[in-house]
Amino acid sequence: MKTRLLVILGLITLAVFGFGNIALGQNEVTESVTTGYYGTSKVLPLGADRAYVTWESFGVVVSDTGAGLFHNTTIHCTGAYLAEKGSWESEGYCTYTLKDGEKVFLSIKFGGKMGMPPPPAQGTAKMIGGTGKYSGIEGRTEYTSYFLRPSAEGISQSYNKAKIIYKLP
Repeated sequence: MKTRLLVILGLITLAVFGFGNIALGQNEVTESVTTGYYGTSKVLPLGADRAYVTWESFGVVVSDTGAGLFHNTTIHCTGAYLAEKGSWESEGYCTYTLKDGEKVFLSIKFGGKMGMPPPPAQGTAKMIGGTGKYSGIEGRTEYTSYFLRPSAEGISQSYNKAKIIYKLP
């Protein structure tokens, strides 16, 4: 009876701590986050209503729950967009630097209307890789960016609300 109880407890422990980690690696996780950014840009005017803009931004990610893989991480992005006839479409790439020093890489797309400040813009991102234990990470991000009047000339400031959806390798 005692041996049987120990076997059952052992199997329960294995299921919770062993198989649980295997199953967790196969499940999709969703984190809701807020990211604050500041950035710089270079504008190449291409006539009265057109310009090509390269940009670089730096941000801090905070999970809405105060926990998760992307909570308290940093992000660095660079990209470009063509502004034409009152709207713009941007593409770029980003690197999250996680708390343990590992990185997750993204390709991003977003766009919107021109204005000062511009109205909110919708975007998506795709995880394209990572380093170390995140080298096989898969996922995507859906977000809305909100642009603010900058506190200093020559920079941009914004934040986004996002859902990061991922599956660990």
